[in-house]
Amino acid sequence: MRGVVLDPRLMPRSESQKWHIQMTIIYSVFAGLALALIIYNLSLWATLRHRFQLYYCAMVASLTVYAFTSSGLLSIVLPHVDNTLRLRCNYLFLMLTGVLALQFVRHFFGGRIVGHMLDRAILLASAAAAVSALAVVILAPWQIVVFDRIYFLAMLALVGVLPWILFQAWRAKSPYFYLVLAAWIAPLMTSVLRGLSGINLIGYDFWLDNGNITAFALEALVSSVLVTARLRELSYERDHARAGEQVARRLAATDPLTGLLNRRSFLDLAIGRTAHQRLMLIDIDHFKAVNDRLGHAGGDDVLHSVARAIQACRPSRSLAVRLGGEEFALLLPKSAFDACTADMVLKAVRSCPMPQGITVTVSLGFADGSVASEEDWKRLYRLADTALYRAKSDGRDRACRATDFRAVA
Repeated sequence: MRGVVLDPRLMPRSESQKWHIQMTIIYSVFAGLALALIIYNLSLWATLRHRFQLYYCAMVASLTVYAFTSSGLLSIVLPHVDNTLRLRCNYLFLMLTGVLALQFVRHFFGGRIVGHMLDRAILLASAAAAVSALAVVILAPWQIVVFDRIYFLAMLALVGVLPWILFQAWRAKSPYFYLVLAAWIAPLMTSVLRGLSGINLIGYDFWLDNGNITAFALEALVSSVLVTARLRELSYERDHARAGEQVARRLAATDPLTGLLNRRSFLDLAIGRTAHQRLMLIDIDHFKAVNDRLGHAGGDDVLHSVARAIQACRPSRSLAVRLGGEEFALLLPKSAFDACTADMVLKAVRSCPMPQGITVTVSLGFADGSVASEEDWKRLYRLADTALYRAKSDGRDRACRATDFRAVA
């Protein structure tokens, strides 16, 4: 069987010991590195749950098993293992590492880079590689020369898909192109050389035969950087999407001119408050005359200024809304009654700078009660609206409480 390490049991004793020491050091260092990478990336996957993280961990795990079966460690730990079984494991886990690595790159870039044709090519190359590896594992040593040749041809096909992925990433101007290229240049070259060696186009070399472990170790390290960079980008995209969603919700819930709640969102937040509340209805005095004098743009500025004045004196846990036209409302919890009185609202509007230096006043009607249900809201609104009508009738620029007169009882 070609493309595998020599059996140390067939070497002279001194040469075998030297071989054991060299390979044990190389593979032990790699095993420690692989374990650290797997633990780190699995911990990230437990939180973020991106599929390419699992493929990366599976790739490193498969490479670790390949390193164990290929090194002198297997002979030390399991000295009675049949060499044919060890070689079968080598074939299987080397190809499995290649398949998982390709799947990692495929899912790392996702649909932005990997189109339909490339995706099918990846799947076909992976399937051919898996079948060729299983054929060697199941049927060897029967027709081993034929299956060995097929195996390395499948490896070349698997490796051959990678330049296509890299070209697509380069054409799409992916920010990860150069990192992926740096990660895969060593495994790509080593696999091509091993494939050529496997079909007798170049001669056998011990270090080439064991070069995959070094090449894939380098790839695993650089790919770990890739994973971290990609996760940062995905986290940024997620946070940006959430921020955009919050902005969209806020825009849907607010009046675009004044920035206060709109009527629908106000009712959604208000109805259901079972504790004692105070509803203030606020209406701009003589707004039609203001509009005629300043024009619609100036009228909009007045609406915005009044809303700003209401916001300035609105306590926490209260709701401010533009109900429509020149009518506004404040809903206050009982604990905030003293912090925002009707006179404070009137004064805030009077002192607020207005377009062209005009003075704007408001009339205010308020009533106390519960808004536990829609019926409670309608009743409370009717009381406050009646009080607002009385304030306008009494001369405007004033406040009136619903319980100040019997007509609303």
